[in-house]
Amino acid sequence: MLNLRWLVVASIGSLVVAPTISKAQVADSTRDKPQDFVRDVVRALFGPNWNLFAQGGATTSDRFLLEQAVNPVDGQRALQSATGFAVGGGAGVDILLRTGFRASYTYASSKLNYRTNNGDGSKALNIDDVGTLKSQTLALELIHYMLPWRATINPYGTLGIQGTWWLLDEKSPLVTGVGASTPFSVSPLFSFGVQLKPSQKWSVRLEATLSGGHNPFTGNKSFRSAAGPAIDEPSSVNHTDFRLAAAYYFGQSKVTSTTPALTHE
Repeated sequence: MLNLRWLVVASIGSLVVAPTISKAQVADSTRDKPQDFVRDVVRALFGPNWNLFAQGGATTSDRFLLEQAVNPVDGQRALQSATGFAVGGGAGVDILLRTGFRASYTYASSKLNYRTNNGDGSKALNIDDVGTLKSQTLALELIHYMLPWRATINPYGTLGIQGTWWLLDEKSPLVTGVGASTPFSVSPLFSFGVQLKPSQKWSVRLEATLSGGHNPFTGNKSFRSAAGPAIDEPSSVNHTDFRLAAAYYFGQSKVTSTTPALTHE
């Protein structure tokens, strides 16, 4: 998971810092080339560059705890989440030719399971659906497109920060939220994906998002597990989301033609 995380970060970094040189970009109109940073950003914020989007997909997490069974002879088991779902929406604005911001809200839910962790393929300590772990997340991201944002097919990467609130729906006495305040964490997030833009008003995004954050099962006022003594309590847990989003643009500036007008004598 760590190697994958660094691979993703490196991929995003290449999108953000590497200049993209193409004939299409050279042919862009003078209007689209930023001449004054402040002027162009202000013009974009008050111009027809805003969009609203809705998104949904799947979410996965690292394990939250590794515990010794009550009877040590039985071995170890891990508390982890099954693949769950995530839905949300937000708003974005393209402030420069290849750069924008977006803010979003995401609600996610996944079942908690115990899985045997003896390394021998045993399922003796497996317990399904001991609870449902839910989260609500607010995020703010800088998005950088590889091509101008009007491009029909456009890879992109994002870098941002998010705040997450965790909730626990208990279904077994083995996990409990009694005595816990609502765990909250602030963490960075990284995304990479591709935007498909079939029209001026609509676009579709396919993306993967990686984030970390405080483990809601670690700390003085965290959720608790009573399945056995803890062997490993990671302070942070990585999360991966795979999303499909649809965005609606409120309007687009007209593209100034670069073809010289014909004159008649």
